[in-house]
Amino acid sequence: MDTTAQAPQTANARSLLLPYTLTLISAMIVIQFVIALTGGEVTILAGVLTAIVAIGIAAWVVISRSKLLHVRFGLVIAHVIAYVAVTTSFNLHAVIRAMLAGGDAQVQSVAHTLLGSSWFGATLVMSATWGLGLLIHLLGSVLGRGWED
Repeated sequence: MDTTAQAPQTANARSLLLPYTLTLISAMIVIQFVIALTGGEVTILAGVLTAIVAIGIAAWVVISRSKLLHVRFGLVIAHVIAYVAVTTSFNLHAVIRAMLAGGDAQVQSVAHTLLGSSWFGATLVMSATWGLGLLIHLLGSVLGRGWED
């Protein structure tokens, strides 16, 4: 009879999450360039490309789930990375558009561009609704001490 304790199976968080992060950042840079090159508005094309990224995220989580479950806070970290990569890309693009729009004389124009167009949904609405879901996931993960099985 073997009485030695076996170490729990673990996964290398860096080798698992770094390629995921870099791929997401790259995908979102491409999407933001497409938005800039197609007139600077969030259109159906941008929505479809973002949906493809979302499907890719979901597929990666399903494929990597068993490894993520062996990384403390693994699933929620993957969720945070997705949230930050996607929402920051849209918010940063919106900030750059606002800065390029000009100074005080064009404040109403900038406000209309950001709040009265598709940028409103791509920035404020997406950040708020996804952020609420992320907050709930973080709370659940903390209550589970980082393990989600």
